[in-house]
Amino acid sequence: MILKAKDLLVTLHQLIENGSTGSPAELAQRLDVTARTVKKYISDLRKLGAKIEFCSHLKTYYYSEPVTLYFGYKPVDDNDDPSIGKGEEA
Repeated sequence: MILKAKDLLVTLHQLIENGSTGSPAELAQRLDVTARTVKKYISDLRKLGAKIEFCSHLKTYYYSEPVTLYFGYKPVDDNDDPSIGKGEEA
């Protein structure tokens, strides 16, 4: 589920970046999701700070400011978490 959402967001980002999303309905069809899902993802990206606009003339979403999308995680290192391995002394 998480990887599917990540892939969807990466594809959405690329389409927005290229200014080639089409209308919300067309974008939903391209991504194989509902128009409601597209609007939710756009809203979520906006909440994260992405400046996304829609051009009704070109019928596409686009970024009005550059955006970098990245995903990642960092495994917890025992040395990073002071609560791990620290017992109370008797």
